[in-house]
Amino acid sequence: MMGAKFRRASLEDTFFKSPFDGLCKHAELTKLGIQELKKGIKLYVDGEFEMAEDHFEKVSKIEHKADQVKMKIWENLPRFIFMPMRREDFMKLLKEADAIIDNAENVSVLLPMRKEEIPETISDDFKQFADKIFDAAKAYDMIMDTFTEVLNTSFSKSSKEKTRELHEQICQMEYEADKIESRISRWLFNYDESPLTAIHLLKVVDRMDSIADHAENVADMLVATTENK
Repeated sequence: MMGAKFRRASLEDTFFKSPFDGLCKHAELTKLGIQELKKGIKLYVDGEFEMAEDHFEKVSKIEHKADQVKMKIWENLPRFIFMPMRREDFMKLLKEADAIIDNAENVSVLLPMRKEEIPETISDDFKQFADKIFDAAKAYDMIMDTFTEVLNTSFSKSSKEKTRELHEQICQMEYEADKIESRISRWLFNYDESPLTAIHLLKVVDRMDSIADHAENVADMLVATTENK
């Protein structure tokens, strides 16, 4: 596959020429799923529970498509001889990437299980927390595009630098999200007025934080790959 170009595979593609084409197609679906989750959470926070449900259902459908792409990558992986990273490392990378859309679906299922307002005391923190998570997910999509550039430019210095910068951004966003999650969790653990609300939201923020965690894990692996070349 000398000289092969990696690309963002379109959602209509049935096959892909390399595992990285498949990974990029998976990332595109993840981007769509995160966009729907963001819309759903905004509507939920605003009390528009039925409208939010429509977007949450779309997340589940997109996650199913992403699973199909993942399985196709697994099935075809033995066919690909030349890869810029070890096969085992690629499998770990795909697993981490898949965990992003998996946790997005988890949130889309968990959150609407209880249709109630976010407690006023943590409402602002919850909105800020969601913003950090979605910023990390957006940076994940950007670093996937940049890694495609890294591959297509044979690990050029400029593309490697972009990867490092995005990695730093994702790490910072994940760190800031963790700090806000700690504040929210601390308050919820002491929310005696409605224990069910506390349990519900603790599970939701945990799954939301996992989106940023796995985005950071992917970024860690990508920057490690570029630095080893």
